[in-house]
Amino acid sequence: MKFNSYIAKRSQDNLRYFITSTTTTIFAAIALLMLARLSILVAFAREPFLEIPLIEKINFFILAIRFDLRVIAIAMALPLLVTLVTFYLSVYKYIKKAIDIYGYIILFLLFIFSIINFFYFQTYDKSIDTFIFAFTKEDPIAVCKTLLNDYPIIKGLIAVVVTCFIAKYLLKKLFNFLDEIIKFPKTFKRVTIYFIVNILICAFFARGSLGTFPLRQLNAQVTDKSAINYCIPSGVLAFYWAYKWNETTKFIPQYDKFILQFAYLNLGFNVNVAYSDQIFKPLEHRTIKNEFLDTHKPNIVLNVMESMSTHMLSYDDKDKLDLLGSLREHFDEDMVFTNFLSEGNGTSDSLARLLTSVPDLNLSTSSRMNKDYICNIVKIMKKAGYKTVFVTASSASWRNYDNFLKTLGFDEVIERTHVKRDFPDCTQGTWGIDDEYLFKEAYKVLKDNAQSKPVFMMTLSITNHPPYRVPENVEVQKVDVPKSILKRFPYENTKTIFATFRYANDELGKFISSIKNDEELKENTFIAATGDHNLRGIGYGEHPDELVFGHEVPLYIYMPKAYIENTDVSFEKNRKGSHKDIMTTLLNHAVSDFKFHSFGCDLLSSDKCNFPFAFNSEVAIGTDKDYACSLTPYYEGNMLRPTRAFKFTGAPYMIVKPQEDKSLDCTKEHSLHLIQSELYYYQAHD
Repeated sequence: MKFNSYIAKRSQDNLRYFITSTTTTIFAAIALLMLARLSILVAFAREPFLEIPLIEKINFFILAIRFDLRVIAIAMALPLLVTLVTFYLSVYKYIKKAIDIYGYIILFLLFIFSIINFFYFQTYDKSIDTFIFAFTKEDPIAVCKTLLNDYPIIKGLIAVVVTCFIAKYLLKKLFNFLDEIIKFPKTFKRVTIYFIVNILICAFFARGSLGTFPLRQLNAQVTDKSAINYCIPSGVLAFYWAYKWNETTKFIPQYDKFILQFAYLNLGFNVNVAYSDQIFKPLEHRTIKNEFLDTHKPNIVLNVMESMSTHMLSYDDKDKLDLLGSLREHFDEDMVFTNFLSEGNGTSDSLARLLTSVPDLNLSTSSRMNKDYICNIVKIMKKAGYKTVFVTASSASWRNYDNFLKTLGFDEVIERTHVKRDFPDCTQGTWGIDDEYLFKEAYKVLKDNAQSKPVFMMTLSITNHPPYRVPENVEVQKVDVPKSILKRFPYENTKTIFATFRYANDELGKFISSIKNDEELKENTFIAATGDHNLRGIGYGEHPDELVFGHEVPLYIYMPKAYIENTDVSFEKNRKGSHKDIMTTLLNHAVSDFKFHSFGCDLLSSDKCNFPFAFNSEVAIGTDKDYACSLTPYYEGNMLRPTRAFKFTGAPYMIVKPQEDKSLDCTKEHSLHLIQSELYYYQAHD
C-alpha cells in the first residue's frame, strides 16, 4: 500500500525535502572539516606526518572522520527529532525554512572555528586549548589591534563573505543533485524503519564507539608525535574540549596528601605530610652566614623580557645578523645561561610561577590570588629587608595585576601612566610603553632609593610583543635576515620581528650600562634578565627534536666583582636551569644567614639542591641527565602515560632525538610536577 494511503502527499514532499537538505549539510560538513584538517596538516605537521608508519596514517584519517561524524551527528540530531514529530503537519513548511537556516548556521560555525583553529595552530603549535580563554582577561582594545596587525582579519572577512556566497551556490547545486538521486520511503512501514534507522545511526555516530566509553578527548591520539595528534579534532570540537576543561579548572582540586607523600618519596624525602609543619620542609633554604653580605646587601633587579627567546638568539651573528645590540658587551662580560627554561609558556603563566611558584596562569584573576603562598618572593624579599617595586610597561589593570601585585606585598607598582608622567614624550605601542622608557623609569627608581634600604625590583617589558614594531624615534638597525631563516617564520613582517627583538635587547643593554657606569649603583646592584617565554608561532610542532628548544629562554646575571669574590661564585655556562632557580641563586649571593622556601637551586654553587631540575610546565630535565622528559600526558591505547623521555643529540642548545626512548625513567621529573600542583591545592584551600 502506498505511503499516501496513510499520510498526505504533503508529508511525502516534507520528508523528501528533509532527507535532501540534511544529506546536503552532512556531506558539506564532512568535506569542510576534512579540508580544514588537511590544511593544518600540510601547513604545520607535514614532516612528522610523512615520517609515521602507514598504519598510523590510516588510523589518523579513520579517527578524524569518526570525530567529525560525532560532531555532525550531534548537530543534526535536533532537525531529525523535530522532523520525526512534525513532518506530517502543515506547519512543517515553516520548519523547512528553519532547517535550511539551521544547516547554514552549522556549516558557518564549522567554517569559522576551522579558520580560528588554523591561525591558533600557526601561533601556538597546537589546536585550540584553554589558553584561548586567557584573551577574555586581556585588554580588549590591545587584543583587537594585535589581531588586526598579525592576522589578515579584513582580508579574511572579505574571503569569508565571498566563500559564503560561493558555498551557497554550491550547496544549491548539491541539493539539486541529491534530490534527483536519493530514494525516499513511500510507505508507512518504510518511513517508520527510516526514522528508527536514522535515530540509531545518529546515536551511534554521536557516541562514536561501541565500547564501554564513547569517543572522547583521550582517544584523540594515533602516534607519539603531538603535532599530528593536534590535527585530529576539528576546530569546533577542540574549542568545546577547551571550554569544558576551562570550566573544570575554575575549581581547584582538593589536596591529596597521599599523592604528595608518594611524590616526595620518589625524590628521596621521607616527610610526614600529615603534619602541616612538615609539608614544606623539602623547600626550606638557608643562606650561609657571610660577614661581607651582613654589611653589603645589594639591590636586586630582575628584568622579565617579553619573548626573549633563545631560539631567536641562536640566529645572532655580530657581523651578519646583530640581534644583541648594546647587550652584547654584557653577554660577553657577565654570566649567561642558555640551557635554561621558562617555567610557564605565557607571560601571566610565567609571572605567577616566578612570583609564587603556583602553576596557575589565571591566579591573578581568581579568588585564590590572596592566599598566603609560602614561596611568595615578594614576602620573602620584604622579610630580607628589601623595598619591593614592580615596574611594568603595560597597564597595571592587565589581568588584575595591580590588585594581585599589591596583595603579594609589593610596596610600589609602577605602570605606564606613572612612566608617562615622568617621561611625557615616551613612545608606546599597542600593549604599553616602549622598553627605552621602561628602563629609564627603572633607573630612576634605583636612583631615587640609592640612599635608603636596598631595592628588589622586577620589570616587565612589552615592546617585543605582537604587533611587532620599532618605535618611531628609533633609527632601525638594518637586520638582514637570510632566506633560510625567513622560511621558518610564517609572517609577512619577519624582518620587523627581528628588528623589534634587537631593539628590546639593545635597550636592556643600555639599562645595564647605565647601572654599571653609575658610581652609586655599579658596586651594589645585581641585575638579572630572562624571557617570560619563547617566541611563538614558528612551527615547533613540526620539529619534535625541538621539544626543549621550544621552551628555552636565556638567563643573564650581573654581579659586582666584590660579590663574586666574597660569595664563592662558581659559574658553569652549560648548567641547566629554569625560572624557579633565579631568585634562589640571587638570594644565596645577596643575603646572609636567611631562611626562605623555594623549589630553586643556586646556579652559581655546587651545593646540593633538593629539586635539581630544569623545569617547564611541559618538559623537565634532571640537571645531571642527558635526556628530557615530556610532561604532556600521552595515551597509549587506554593507558595514560604521564611522561615520555627523549635523549639529547649533543647538538648546540638542547635538541633531542625525535623518537621516544622507553628505557629512560622520568619518575622524578613527574614527581616534581605533582609536588608543585599538590602544594598549590593545599595552600589554595587552606
